[in-house]
Amino acid sequence: MFKHRFLFGLIIVLLGFSANAINFTRVNIAWQYDPNADLKLSHRVVRVEEGIYVFMQIAADSINDWQYEFLAQSGYESEDHKLIEATRIDTLKEVTGEIMIKISLEFLEEKLLVVKISQLEKFYYYDINLAVGNLSFPSIYPLDSDGLPILTNYINRSEFSWKGNSTFLARQYQESFPPADPPMADMSLLAPQIDVDTSFIFGDSVNFLENHFYVVQKDSLSTVGVTMLKVPPYFPEYRQLGELVESMLYLTSEQERKSMLKSRNLKQSFDSFWMNTYSTKSRARNAIRKYYDLIENANNMFTDFKPGWKTDRGMMYITFGLPDEVYRSANAEEWYYDDGKAFEFTVISTFFASRTYSLRRSKDLEEQWYTQIATMRRGVNE
Repeated sequence: MFKHRFLFGLIIVLLGFSANAINFTRVNIAWQYDPNADLKLSHRVVRVEEGIYVFMQIAADSINDWQYEFLAQSGYESEDHKLIEATRIDTLKEVTGEIMIKISLEFLEEKLLVVKISQLEKFYYYDINLAVGNLSFPSIYPLDSDGLPILTNYINRSEFSWKGNSTFLARQYQESFPPADPPMADMSLLAPQIDVDTSFIFGDSVNFLENHFYVVQKDSLSTVGVTMLKVPPYFPEYRQLGELVESMLYLTSEQERKSMLKSRNLKQSFDSFWMNTYSTKSRARNAIRKYYDLIENANNMFTDFKPGWKTDRGMMYITFGLPDEVYRSANAEEWYYDDGKAFEFTVISTFFASRTYSLRRSKDLEEQWYTQIATMRRGVNE
């Protein structure tokens, strides 16, 4: 670990921050879902005996030109706030355009850390939950082969380890969930009702099976754990034909999918669908690129115990695109589009994920859904 002048500026802001609490429910955070945003942030919270670690990765073209302000407050609609006292900040990694830091905080009663990032007239806000409902985050976390914290909810590498205890308990589950139901369907059970495949104790390193997810805990008495989905090394992309066909769900009819899967030559059937739908090779290639870019983005942003494209937010992002406005609270997230479309997701806490977002479904959304699918298939938004 090493210090950098970036940290000096960051510490000054930490000590000098004196703004009022931020009503986060009024802050547009659509930039967090924009793959072309000027700034990209990700984080992991770890609760240890001496306090709280917040591991944060920041990516930007001119990373040292941004200013960062931190505020601890009781919640998303808080009217009170707490200035963060002097703290230790360590740089764990720094390459061109990207930095990973560890912020060490004393124990806080507040449950939300708000990060304000600014550059000239640009302002972004980023929310970090410091608690899992009424529980604290676990004290264990995964590391990559360089010993850096893994901040995603998936592991796409063969070499990784765990930190925070001498041994760990893992519960293994098969990832065989169906994709999200369309927005006009009756809501199905959100929390997976599945039996554990196996459970085992391991040391700091372990082999996980692809297409399985794991809940890792310090021991059997722990009330919280870390859920990680083990995926192929190329994830969040999809490259295998079976993956590409499965994730076409939101673009195809049931009859088209059945016909494709029954085909003796799946590759030929796959190619024929795109050619028949988009008429020319150039339009088909462009549609394939655009669709699977959305799949990749959804996998990167929304993966929890299942791939992001299968989640409710992933489905709506792939189908309707990046929302123009996003507002988040402790219990919900709202998406708004400039053409008048609006969707609401309710936050539900499960054993596998502390914040699972469930679309508020309605029969009234049926016409919007089929109209949007038809638009995608016409290639209007190419």
